[in-house]
Amino acid sequence: MKTRILVLLVAAASVVVPMTAQAQQLFDFNGQTDLPDMVGSDLTMYSRMFDASPAVPPIPLDFANFEFTLVVTGLELVTDGNPQAYAGGTVIIYQDDATAADYANTGTFTDGTAILVGSLVSLNRTMFTSSLGSVLGTVDWTGGTRLDDIAPEDQDGWAFLSGTINRADSVEPGFDEAWDGKVEPQEPIVDDEATSWGSVKALFSR
Repeated sequence: MKTRILVLLVAAASVVVPMTAQAQQLFDFNGQTDLPDMVGSDLTMYSRMFDASPAVPPIPLDFANFEFTLVVTGLELVTDGNPQAYAGGTVIIYQDDATAADYANTGTFTDGTAILVGSLVSLNRTMFTSSLGSVLGTVDWTGGTRLDDIAPEDQDGWAFLSGTINRADSVEPGFDEAWDGKVEPQEPIVDDEATSWGSVKALFSR
């Protein structure tokens, strides 16, 4: 019976995927960045996440009752110039229902539950003018309380994309640059409300 239920769930998921895959899936963020001043130093970025409707997050997020933040740490500058090349960073998405994120106290961005933890395999930062630029990187998800909401085959190779601006009216005190970007899968993944990798695995533990 358990095998039959699993087969039915997988069959149902194959029907749901074409319907849910129509909406663009992404994690939308807007944040502030502290840039390194030399090769070997690290970049950090603290950001708030937002509901980017009509796009949908790759896994369901309850924006009505929780604040979500996306934080980048330990991203080492390995090649200076234009573009700059970075490697070895960590990106974490936090869920918090208590302290509002405040750029004057960056600890408020990391005091929630780490629902997704990933490795920034690589990232390039390019400046187009003296104040405007972009970043392009790749994220592999490796941990967090919601990792099982993403099937293993969908956890690697996510695009990390952002525009950058360093004008004074866009940058918070103590930071160098504002980033407005998104993290998105290579292809839309199955909506967790229909079925998730975690729920399928749970069948085998009953």
